[in-house]
Formats: sequence, C-alpha cells, structure tokens
Amino acid sequence: MDELEIPTQEIVDQSYANALDLLLGNISFEDLADKGEFYLPKDYDDPKVIIQHFEDIEDYETCILIRDKKL
Repeated sequence: MDELEIPTQEIVDQSYANALDLLLGNISFEDLADKGEFYLPKDYDDPKVIIQHFEDIEDYETCILIRDKKL
C-alpha cells in the first residue's frame, strides 16, 4: 500500500469515512476495492484513532455511533 506524503483534506476525510464504514461493518475491503482507488488512515483498524479524528472535527454524532458499537 502506497503512502501519500501530503494528503489533501478531501483524501483525509474520505480515508476516515472508509475506516468508519469498515469499523461499523457497513463495507468490506472487497467492496472498497470494487470502487477502485481508496484511502485509509495508517491505524484504520484502531477504534481509538478513528474516534479521535471525529472528536477533532467535532463530529460527536459519529463518536456516539462508534461508542455505541462498543468497540
């Protein structure tokens, strides 16, 4: 997997959206691959990293979704 040196904010947002969908079971790696090129943050499988991102952008509704999933 290649790493972007300086990702755009759009890519960062998409990578965390993809990680969230994986975390919540809304999508599989196969589904992501079928969409073509996709991005994930480095620690995409760590719920603490994902929830921290959504706390940082003050998306508390998403934080509640992650919390209620009891990951």
